[in-house]
Amino acid sequence: MYDRRLDAVIAAAQTGSFAKAGRLLHISTPAVAKQVTTFEKEYGLTLFDRSRSGVTPTRAGREFVEDAQMIVRQCEEILRRTRQLTTAGSASVRLGVSTLRPGRRILDLWQRDAGRHTDIRLELVSMPDDSEAINDIIAHLGEGIDMIPAAFDAGYWDDTCSTLALDSEPLCVAVPRSHALAKRARLALDDLEGTRIRILKRHRGANDTARDILERHPAIDLIDIDHYDLDTFNDCAESGDLLISKPIWDGIHPQFVNVAVDWPEPVVMHYGLLYPIDPSPAIRTFVTRIDELASSAQSAIHAHT
Repeated sequence: MYDRRLDAVIAAAQTGSFAKAGRLLHISTPAVAKQVTTFEKEYGLTLFDRSRSGVTPTRAGREFVEDAQMIVRQCEEILRRTRQLTTAGSASVRLGVSTLRPGRRILDLWQRDAGRHTDIRLELVSMPDDSEAINDIIAHLGEGIDMIPAAFDAGYWDDTCSTLALDSEPLCVAVPRSHALAKRARLALDDLEGTRIRILKRHRGANDTARDILERHPAIDLIDIDHYDLDTFNDCAESGDLLISKPIWDGIHPQFVNVAVDWPEPVVMHYGLLYPIDPSPAIRTFVTRIDELASSAQSAIHAHT
């Protein structure tokens, strides 16, 4: 539908690095560099300024990437509509998943009831974890991707998309398995004194609540980060730093274990789905049924406790 080298161009612009773009696309760094370079030479373009620190889109490159992203989304939408027409009587709902946004909870719920809605086909779509790319996907839900499983603060996405809260997501701490605290079932704040903890820069919501609490303990060294990705976990594994984490990230990195924290007040996000403000009938049906299934599952748990 389009020149697949555009994927490499867009990924390089989003990450500022051929190496990081390669990790997003699951291809080698030389392969990304070759795709971008041959594309530029073929069309007589200079899309990037290259340096030892990475790549930066030129002014023309920035405008090109914006238009290219639109072309990619349009092609994906054309294919989606065609697949719907090809598969008589059914509509696809595309769930975006990534390392930091796994869809296991949603899949487990839907699997309980999949036979009841044969008119809906759930498709999994791989996403990057780069913050700029994710924000762009969320701003265009219903185009390439219909829904994203995520932990989110109440009200944060209200101007961008609809949200469905299925469960609570109390913040915890990711601890390197080699650290003494990794063997603990729960941690008091005093246990964290003398450690370095990486945490998002002040912004809003549960993360800021955790920061406020931790700042009352000067023996805890807080290290600001801009975003989360797998490299963040790798860096912490190498340095021995702890990291503010979420239950949905349990097990995503083999060198870390999530440990609950006894916060003096609730430090909780919602867990659920992000979906379009104006969803299609199939998306609306899926969201409604997932909400019903989650409520039923929680009622069953409470009945046995």
